[in-house]
Amino acid sequence: MPHEAKAYLTIGQSSDRYIVCGTFEDKEWKALLDFVQYANDLVSIQLIRDGGPATLNLSNNAESGMSYSVELPPEDQLLALLHRIRPFILQKEPTNFYQVCKYLSRRFADAPFRDFLKSLGEHYSGKRMQDIVRVQSNQVLINSEETLMKWLNAHEYHKDQGKQDELKSLHQVMPLEASRAFFVMMLNEKVKAISILANFINVMAGEQETFGCTFN
Repeated sequence: MPHEAKAYLTIGQSSDRYIVCGTFEDKEWKALLDFVQYANDLVSIQLIRDGGPATLNLSNNAESGMSYSVELPPEDQLLALLHRIRPFILQKEPTNFYQVCKYLSRRFADAPFRDFLKSLGEHYSGKRMQDIVRVQSNQVLINSEETLMKWLNAHEYHKDQGKQDELKSLHQVMPLEASRAFFVMMLNEKVKAISILANFINVMAGEQETFGCTFN
């Protein structure tokens, strides 16, 4: 049976509220509710509760060349993050972040809401982070979703030898350990976007009245 959903939205600094309404197929509605449940599981892990998942400091001078210092979370906490974020990252999962955004965009045609989803997607993909810092090697952007997925499939979710070789070729100057800090930061940005989208779905499902969001 199709599920009808309704939410009151205030976009940006405007005081105007308007209603978005949509009707979802059963499989879509289940994916939305599962998305919320998995998001709750994700934000409950210690690494996300504590915040500040990784730090990286780079310096370069004529005498000593490039140097870096990196601080990563404990391995068990990082593994928990990688495990809990899988349902949102893996392409074939019904709760894949982009797939859920497609469900919502398809059912809610309002331009301001679609702009909201687009902005959320830019944070999720790391594009907003790239506005602050861009790290390249062999003309390949390190802090990009493409390189992040390459790392996940090379070392974390799979042990793809071809992707391991590709990553190795990108880290002749800066070690992979330094890039891992960027990857963890990108995962943290994904968590923020996931949490915001889950809050919206909760409003839509009548589980909460309102929510606020910020990436600061």
